[in-house]
Amino acid sequence: ENGQTYIYAAYPLVRPSGASDPQRIETLVLSVLRTKAAAIMAGLFSPFLIAGLIALSISLIIAIIFARSIYRPIHNVTEAAMRIAQGHYDQEVPLQGPREVRGLAASFNQMAQQVKKSQQQLRHFVADVSHQLKTPLTSIQGFAQAMLDGTAANDDTRLKAAQIINDESQRMRQQVDELLELARMQAGQLKIDREHVDVKELLEHCLEIFTVQAEEKGVVFKMNTEAALTVIGDFDRLEQVFSNLLDNALKNSPLKGEVLIDARKVQANFIEVRISDSGPGIPPEQLPYVFERFYQAGGMRTGVGLGLAIAREVVLAHDGNIEANSSPGEGAEFIVRLPAVLQGAI
Repeated sequence: ENGQTYIYAAYPLVRPSGASDPQRIETLVLSVLRTKAAAIMAGLFSPFLIAGLIALSISLIIAIIFARSIYRPIHNVTEAAMRIAQGHYDQEVPLQGPREVRGLAASFNQMAQQVKKSQQQLRHFVADVSHQLKTPLTSIQGFAQAMLDGTAANDDTRLKAAQIINDESQRMRQQVDELLELARMQAGQLKIDREHVDVKELLEHCLEIFTVQAEEKGVVFKMNTEAALTVIGDFDRLEQVFSNLLDNALKNSPLKGEVLIDARKVQANFIEVRISDSGPGIPPEQLPYVFERFYQAGGMRTGVGLGLAIAREVVLAHDGNIEANSSPGEGAEFIVRLPAVLQGAI
């Protein structure tokens, strides 16, 4: 029209109601000059372009901020991990960033504390082993030298030196065996042969072992047990636990003292065994450490300090727990709790 070009756009509408022609459909038709259409498009391009660039810029800024909020905490964790690998165990990273990253940092801090604690325990363990083995080695070396240089000149002296060397060698052997056994237990390699164990029978068996020693010292064992106390466990391993506790109680009781053994069911599904002596007791500040390796509470005589650590591992392997109570001058009491077997299951 008039030499001008139009652009048309048509859109079909719904058929009008009451239309007699079934083919009739109303249509919306729009037309615009081609030149005006180009102008409209050109006018819309710049605003859309600007809006797009603004949106892209905002998105980039948000992405950079978010990435940095994640990168920095993760970078801190990475650097701290490298320092731990170099032997610097006292590391802690700040809790920053999104929730997941803060959770990662918290887990890392917990791991770092465990690594630090393990390294401290390892250093203490090496120092304790060195200290424990130094004494018998010194005795062995001294008496062996006496036999070599002629200081032990007569048969009686040489026999005494040989006896001490033999005793100290056996002591070292016992320490090494107990260390290896404790290491296997703490590594989860303790083998438990589970069977029904009568607690009264077990305790009576343990008491028989120390009857002669108790009579020589004038110590009286007093046992009070309820009937039908049964646990599922390893008889030999549990004997090891209670023999150690009775041995300690006997050693720490005075002449003509008493050792009390009480066994009963508590909390419906646990059996509790209490072994108490009339010795000097354990200072309150030392109670939390009595089950650690080589720890010997002040005033107590407990061998090389491994028996209670082994006893704890055996009790834990039986899904039980062990604790110590004491007041200075009033003796010590050790409490062992083990899961009970219900009467219907026997």
